[in-house]
Amino acid sequence: MTAIETAPAILSNQQLNTVFQYTVEAYKTFEKLAENLPNPLTANMFKQFAVDERATRDLIEMKIAATGTSRSKVTLANDLAFQDILEGDLSYRETTEFLIARERTMERKLAELGRGTSPIDRAFLVYLAASKRAHIVELERELELTKLDRDWFKREDAEARLVRGAATE
Repeated sequence: MTAIETAPAILSNQQLNTVFQYTVEAYKTFEKLAENLPNPLTANMFKQFAVDERATRDLIEMKIAATGTSRSKVTLANDLAFQDILEGDLSYRETTEFLIARERTMERKLAELGRGTSPIDRAFLVYLAASKRAHIVELERELELTKLDRDWFKREDAEARLVRGAATE
C-alpha cells in the first residue's frame, strides 16, 4: 500500500485573525491591570505581559501581510469575562484563574494549529505558544500568592511582605 503524502497546511485567514483578536484583548486586559494595580510586582508582571502581547500582535500583523490575507474582526468566547476584569467585577483570585484558563486555552490552540502545518508556520506558532506558557507560570505564582493573601494585588508593600512576611497583628 502506498501512502499519499499531503502538503502541510498553511494558516488560514480565520486562524490568523482569531489569534490576532485574542492578542488584542489580552493586551488591553494586561495593560489595564498594569495601570490599576497598586502591587508593584504584580503590576510590573502585567506590564511585561502587555509588552509580550504587543510584540505578538506585531508578528501576527507581519504574518498577515506576508500571506496576503486581510484582517477582520473575530468575536471571541468569553469577551464578557474580559470586560468583567477591566471593570473590576471579578475578585483577584477569579481574575487570575480566568487569565490562567485563557492563556492555557490559547497555548493549546496554538499547539493544535502547529500540528500538520508548514514548518514556517509551525515555528511561528511554537514561538507564540511559548509566550503563553511563560505567562501561565507567572500567573500560577500570582494565584498561589492570592491564596495566601486575598488582597495580594492591592499590596503596595509587596516586596517587603515577601522578604519579611506579614506583620504580626
